[in-house]
Amino acid sequence: MELPNVRAFLAVVREGGFSAAARVLHLSQPSVSTRVRRLEEKIGEPLFERRGKDVRLTAAGTHLLPIAEDLVRSAEDLARAARDFRSLKRGRLDIGTTDVASIYVLPRAYRRFVRLYPEVDLSVAVEGSVPLLGALRAGRIELAVANLPVEGDDLAADVIDRDDLLPVLPRRHPLAARKRVRLDELASIPMITFKANSVTRREVDRAFAASGLAPRIAMEISSPEAIKKLVEVGLGFSILPARSVRADLREGRLASPALSGPRLERRTGLIRPQNRYLSPAALAFASLVKESAGSAR
Repeated sequence: MELPNVRAFLAVVREGGFSAAARVLHLSQPSVSTRVRRLEEKIGEPLFERRGKDVRLTAAGTHLLPIAEDLVRSAEDLARAARDFRSLKRGRLDIGTTDVASIYVLPRAYRRFVRLYPEVDLSVAVEGSVPLLGALRAGRIELAVANLPVEGDDLAADVIDRDDLLPVLPRRHPLAARKRVRLDELASIPMITFKANSVTRREVDRAFAASGLAPRIAMEISSPEAIKKLVEVGLGFSILPARSVRADLREGRLASPALSGPRLERRTGLIRPQNRYLSPAALAFASLVKESAGSAR
């Protein structure tokens, strides 16, 4: 049912005639008559009794009047909501991020987004990189901030952060006092590390494999905070992002001799689906993340 025809019908009722309705709608009287006639044809019943210039609602018109008013009101509410959505006066944004990125990379972007768009509800799912990419592909989130690389050509990524991966040891371990350690020395110690499907774990395993080594995996845990605590009490060593252990190293809870050989690095990306609509809120958040990353660099 076309809204212009419904609006013409309501204008005739409100103004008491076709000529008055035409003036209000800035249309010719024949145009208003045509719109009302099309609506009547659609409904299959006359809506007005026409007696010269006098028009009165038929029984069908009386019955349909409140429905037409609700229809136009709903259309206006829809248009208003769309304007608010585009202007970020209201809405919701669902994103996902790793815990390290949420704690160390995104706080500035969070703070600016909430300050700039207080009526937009920001929902953040904190997961590992692999589950986040699954949620992104399934459409449960619009953006992900996760570890790179990303496999597949259905997703696009911008690097927003780079962080060294450091060996961390209990501070009383014999290797803790060394300035440098080798991978073969670490391979003889129980390792507490991320789960096998995580991006960071794959990078670490690749580094050991490139040296012909295999680490002694003692525990696999998703949380870097939990890993740190287990290393601290002497259950093994780990390789963790520098940003997540900086305070622990400074306060003497952990030790981190330099790693001989190739540098290990973790890259964090802002990841989005290729060729899929992004809401204004998602575009605004992505822009703030990139600005924050640029400022940090």
